[in-house]
Amino acid sequence: MVSFNVSHSGDHGLIAIASAGRIGVDAEERRPRRDLDRDIRSLFAPAERQELERLNGDDRLNLFYDLWTMKEALVKADGAGLALDTAQFEIPTAMVRGSRSAVLTIPARPLTWWRLERCGDARFAAAHAQEVASAAPGSARTGLT
Repeated sequence: MVSFNVSHSGDHGLIAIASAGRIGVDAEERRPRRDLDRDIRSLFAPAERQELERLNGDDRLNLFYDLWTMKEALVKADGAGLALDTAQFEIPTAMVRGSRSAVLTIPARPLTWWRLERCGDARFAAAHAQEVASAAPGSARTGLT
């Protein structure tokens, strides 16, 4: 089964096609948000909120977009949409602190493994999540809380 997913923000778009497993992508232009504090409280789990609260200015905004695109890519790949509450699972700490990828599960789907990749740049945050058959040996594996 071939799966695909699309995201766009500003003048850029991201398209992913996978020959096996579900896939989700998200891209967001890094721009100021009027209700950043409210969004942080409603979209992120406690440990993520704590990481965001220790930062200021552009560092805080950049981490917000990095975390949001990773969560959105997972939600889109899962197919449940925002019925899957993003505040109920956490991005692995290593990725919060800058790692580019991890293999993980989320509590709502503990038997499904996902490879999550951060693929943004200075202007856009972007991520993709792809379902994998199982966690690869030697990969960064995380069961999210």
